Amino acid sequence: MSAEEFKHESLQDKESIVQYFNAISEGFSKGKLAFANREKQIIFEPKGLLKLDVKAKRKSDKIKFSLKVSWKENSNEKQHDDGSLVIGPKED
Repeated sequence: MSAEEFKHESLQDKESIVQYFNAISEGFSKGKLAFANREKQIIFEPKGLLKLDVKAKRKSDKIKFSLKVSWKENSNEKQHDDGSLVIGPKED
């Protein structure tokens, strides 16, 4: 199978980012993720065991975090690895 790639980069306000995260969450819940812009569309159907890679970094006044999810397209793995990850808002 040939490689397919979709890439997008833009400046957004945090409300727009929340909408994108909600759309991604809904896509995972429904079993279909679609990414599109004017030039391209790519659709994924996540199944089985998915790998989650989380990175967070603060360097001076620059903050960066990334969430990466990957899986094998024809995998039917059902095992669950409880990696004790906590992500959420921090209460003051």
